Amino acid sequence: MWFPYAFTNPDEAGLHRRRHLLDRYGQVAQWSALIPLLALQVPFLFLRLKSYFNAPRFRAKVKEHASPVVERFGVLSVKTDETRNSVWNRMAWRLDQEVSPGWGTWRVFLVAALWTAWLFVLAVRDTGDDYLHLTKRFGIVAASQLPLHYLLALKSPLSPITLLTRLSHEELNPYHRALGRILLIFFSLHASFYLNFYIQKSLLLKRIRDRDVLLGLLAITSFLTLGTTALARIRRRNYLLFFIVHVALSISLLPTLYFHVSHLRVYILESALIYAILILQRNLSQTKVPSSTLTLLPSTSPPLISITIPLTPSLAKRTFRPGQHIYLALPTPPLTAPHEKLRLNPFTIANLPHQDKHIRLVIRALKGTTALISDLASKPPSPSPSSSPLQSPTTSPFPSPSAPSAPPPLPTTTTPLLLEGPYGSASHFPALPIYPAILLVAGGVGATFTLPIYRDLIERDNVPRGQITFVWSVKAVADAVWGMEYLREEGARVFVTRGHGSRRSDAAAAAAAAAREEENDDDVEGMELQERAGLMEHAEEDLTTTTTTTTTDSHEAERVERGIPNHITITRSRPNFAHIVNEIFTADPPPAKVAVLVCGPGGMGAALRREVGVWVGRGREVWWHGEEFGW
Repeated sequence: MWFPYAFTNPDEAGLHRRRHLLDRYGQVAQWSALIPLLALQVPFLFLRLKSYFNAPRFRAKVKEHASPVVERFGVLSVKTDETRNSVWNRMAWRLDQEVSPGWGTWRVFLVAALWTAWLFVLAVRDTGDDYLHLTKRFGIVAASQLPLHYLLALKSPLSPITLLTRLSHEELNPYHRALGRILLIFFSLHASFYLNFYIQKSLLLKRIRDRDVLLGLLAITSFLTLGTTALARIRRRNYLLFFIVHVALSISLLPTLYFHVSHLRVYILESALIYAILILQRNLSQTKVPSSTLTLLPSTSPPLISITIPLTPSLAKRTFRPGQHIYLALPTPPLTAPHEKLRLNPFTIANLPHQDKHIRLVIRALKGTTALISDLASKPPSPSPSSSPLQSPTTSPFPSPSAPSAPPPLPTTTTPLLLEGPYGSASHFPALPIYPAILLVAGGVGATFTLPIYRDLIERDNVPRGQITFVWSVKAVADAVWGMEYLREEGARVFVTRGHGSRRSDAAAAAAAAAREEENDDDVEGMELQERAGLMEHAEEDLTTTTTTTTTDSHEAERVERGIPNHITITRSRPNFAHIVNEIFTADPPPAKVAVLVCGPGGMGAALRREVGVWVGRGREVWWHGEEFGW
């Protein structure tokens, strides 16, 4: 097999030149990352200038001096802009399609491919036929990317990458994962080439006892372990394993590489500094709330727990935007689960904290942290439930004279909690009121994301009520009761995919789903990611149900019993996304652009995206956001 490299023996000058080139190309690889980041500022500046000069005061001045020729030119210019925008929108839509489940979008894949090609060029350029030069170059080019890799993990909104790209941590995370795969490839080539050299030169038994080789083997083993445990299948099967391994090896790798060879130390020190800032930032953003209220919501299985967290003075100073999430942990877990201290799990804020004067979370108890929270919520009621910030979150806020009697107070308990955040891509959303049509779609507990956005929009004076379409798909009516109080306007649609009337049938169907969930996902850990995964797997089964049942007396009785107002439409079937989407895009007048936000099972998001994609292909402008927790 043809291979243009050989084992050479350079003289002193050759060794000095090799060292100079290794250091230089390592620095070029590191600092060249600034080029695309700075290049992004050009379109950002252009869009800002375009928005500024398109302001009404400038358009009015142009119109005053317009002539027929200028007006015709303006029409042609508008048509050209519309055509250009249509092509760009279709291209952007395709780039945001997934390459394969769990592997990110074509946009991330393209960026990763281009960056891999660039780093490969830097790894082979000016190496001549020197095999060891090529081997070392792969190592130093990979090490030069470690600071960027750690920087992409920063959650702070003040992260330099976030400021330069206008992307949140959640949107940058796929690039963090992609760069991790690139590093694994380059470090694996570096280690493989060195092992081949030692075997070919019969030096393996001698060199494997040396500290630099031992540390190198330890480092590549750590990288391979990181890459293996980060696979989607393993991560979903046992998130705790992934989390502990990821944190432990991310820390231990730095001293391992620092003492491996001295030439990498500048990159290792930079990475260590970034990691220290990451830890400091997370610790500073953590707040211990001494007393939060846990309420087990009735008639749901697996159970739903409502968590009410008072807005302490430190939390009141923070900016909460609809659709954001916080990280939550129990600061004093049972001694049987000391590892829980390491876990801060993301949960979406289900309300508007500043308006409501508290933070509300609604979670479904499966395993891990959510199971611990469920156990706490199942304890006997607190001695003074009247002091709870939220008396009865599922007691209907819509009193009905036909209701037989007020339900008894729900059992509550209090516990200290550790919070971090808020985080989320919602801080980088465009101004939604500028969109003539807004579609919000949720599946199950995914409504914790869409409901605060819905509330924020309907409470604005500049958003017409017909501008918003809210769709919520749940397995049983009981799963949606907690959010009914927020659906205050006409047009909210709730689709119930299981159960046919009574609370008992809803609970039985949900219990059967929970039993299958326990059987199929025995090792799934309790993070909101897994909670949604378990819930949404069964929701996807529900979405295949095509039957629609008409409203019966039992359904009406249930509506009255639960205090559900008449302006909320409840349909006993899966949502017909083709009909819903077509209804929005064919409205009179048709909306110039549409915002679509979805949080639900993968099948639901994919089905909705297919229907919306039909209209994108016809040239319609759509801003799309699918909320999910992948890591």
